[in-house]
Amino acid sequence: MKQRIAALLIAIGALTSTAFGQDSSTTFPFGGPYLGANFGGVWNRTCANWTPYVAGFTVQDWIYSKCPNNNAFTGGVTLGYNIVASGAMLGLEADYNGWSSTSKTHVVDYTGAAVPPGTYNFYGKTSPNGGGTVRLRLGFVADHLMPYVTGGLAYASGSPSTTIAYTPIGGTTPTATFAATRTVNTSGWTAGGGLEYGITPHFSMKVEYLYMQFGHTHRHVTSCGGASCSEFVAVNTNFTSSNSGAVDMFRVGFNYLFAGP
Repeated sequence: MKQRIAALLIAIGALTSTAFGQDSSTTFPFGGPYLGANFGGVWNRTCANWTPYVAGFTVQDWIYSKCPNNNAFTGGVTLGYNIVASGAMLGLEADYNGWSSTSKTHVVDYTGAAVPPGTYNFYGKTSPNGGGTVRLRLGFVADHLMPYVTGGLAYASGSPSTTIAYTPIGGTTPTATFAATRTVNTSGWTAGGGLEYGITPHFSMKVEYLYMQFGHTHRHVTSCGGASCSEFVAVNTNFTSSNSGAVDMFRVGFNYLFAGP
């Protein structure tokens, strides 16, 4: 994260140097509605946990939690409105960005008695396919520059999937497979900041950093196929997959300002 913040500060510094080299006799018209597009990168940390759900089973005997950093390109659209008075800016902005999801695998060799012993191979797609925000922006206008802080609601959507393949001790191929896929929409919060620079009366450019934190989602994996499914039915077992995640986003955006002269 430190590298990403440093990159943001360097970009803001470059824009600031450019701006102070311009004519400061007029204030740029940032007020009013605008529509924009953006692109950049996301650093997505999605934690995946798979746990057997059966009475009497000690969860600590089998818990898997992994939160790797997954990097991806992102692109999206922005819609907003600014009110500018006496150099101060108050704005409302909504956006949506898409990015690629990430698949993960994990293997558990279980020798206990609560569930059938053997090898469990977990495969899951847990990262969201994209996310959006609805945020307030608070800043000030200095000539062609408008630094701001921002925060509000965040939401993410995707189609996470989980597959669990069970191979009994001494076996070479799975004899039971659990699978589940469903559409998930989750919400959270976001905070960040940026710097916008007026290029022409109708166009501006911005650099922005956002941190998004999302809540937990849960799904029970109950669909089973294979010869060993009856062994799991006998002990009334299914599996629970839960996910939570955070996203760091750094992006460059271009806005069209409708209220320019």
